[in-house]
Amino acid sequence: MSKNKVVLLGTKGGPRMEKGLSWSTCSAIEVDGHPYIVDCGLGVTRQFVEAGYSLSQVDNIFITHHHSDHNLEFGPLIHTLWTSGTSDNVAVYGPEGTKNLMDGFLASQKIDIETRVEDEKQRDLEKMININEISEGFVMEDERVKVSALKVVHGLLENCFAFKFETKDKKVVFSGDTIYSPLLADFSKDADVLVHEVMLEKGIDEICKRLSKVKPNLKEHLITSHTFAEDVGKIAKKANVKHLVLNHYVPHGIKSFSRSDFVEAAQTTWDGKITAGYDLCEIEF
Repeated sequence: MSKNKVVLLGTKGGPRMEKGLSWSTCSAIEVDGHPYIVDCGLGVTRQFVEAGYSLSQVDNIFITHHHSDHNLEFGPLIHTLWTSGTSDNVAVYGPEGTKNLMDGFLASQKIDIETRVEDEKQRDLEKMININEISEGFVMEDERVKVSALKVVHGLLENCFAFKFETKDKKVVFSGDTIYSPLLADFSKDADVLVHEVMLEKGIDEICKRLSKVKPNLKEHLITSHTFAEDVGKIAKKANVKHLVLNHYVPHGIKSFSRSDFVEAAQTTWDGKITAGYDLCEIEF
């Protein structure tokens, strides 16, 4: 029997891209051998294949919110599924604006899509995709999982969600991007795995100084949008989770800080099992 697992396809917080950095936020949760994609940051298509999956397995995609490091490769992923001829029906679950995201991509590739339909006799791409704009509460259920959502606070952006995946005997929660929230602890109560974004307080000033010319309000944004590592530990403790997995590192790629710094900060408030996530990291549950 296949082991259930979470695969962190990309673990970087924010849209910046430089040599040696991780891919942007995207994950897969595998239940009974079947993967579900959570977020579509830059690199999701390649990383999904690198993790050993086939694009033919993609039939459910979940988007936590509409920041580019979580949705930038949504359209290209859908297009690649289509041009590869691997998927017949794909259900997409995301906040208000997800349909607009799909429509905008289709418009941007109108010439390519129409030409491929006429020249290669490909299927109607738009009819393959079923967009579901979600609100807090029940999201979907199939023979493997039940998925629900919790609305979280993430700066000025409206409609940001955490997702909970429940099998017959396991529970996995993805925090999405969020400030510290006791409601998330309640939502994650007794979870087998909590995948939580994380921010390192001592790294904030350095990244803000470096980007001051292009993002003069960055520090205020970060503080009102993300969760410090110490508070991530508090959430894990309050929720009594079995395994805390750190993800979506802020800041990311600064040589003076490593994943161990995030772990050490979280361990000041959490003494349970903890994993510092990295690209293609696998967590069985």
